[in-house]
Amino acid sequence: MTTVLADRFIDAGRFVIVTDVDDVAMMVCAPAAGAAGLWFAAHQAHGALVGQWMRSDADVVVSVGPTYTQAEHEALFGQLPSQVRLLRVLIDAPLSATRERVRADHRRGASRERDFHEPAHAHYRALMSEIPADLTFDSGDITAARIAMSIYEATQLTD
Repeated sequence: MTTVLADRFIDAGRFVIVTDVDDVAMMVCAPAAGAAGLWFAAHQAHGALVGQWMRSDADVVVSVGPTYTQAEHEALFGQLPSQVRLLRVLIDAPLSATRERVRADHRRGASRERDFHEPAHAHYRALMSEIPADLTFDSGDITAARIAMSIYEATQLTD
């Protein structure tokens, strides 16, 4: 979905950066960020990365990753420039859809394992109502292209 969104902005002549907290966490070599107790440090590093990109000449910075807790929220949003315009998007999907997606993505680590994925999905679902969002989508009901277009259109309303 992020590729579709980035392509939409690029087609409109915008300079786009996409960064994902999972990519930052994967920088930690074995035993991985979670097992090494560095998952929150990955959130802090991701926040610093996003904040720095927002201080650059980029027109759009797409930050992917969970900010379930207040601490994770602060790790990301606390490092952003004060003048930045945010559009927080929450994307949900049924467990069957998320399992299919992660199993098809060979870059995924622990999230491909049922014993990790199912509790993580349940945890996300339990916290959804507390996660601040400007837009919410169910990707089980709507295509990635339509979600990307809706996000793009929402950004045009505030430009």
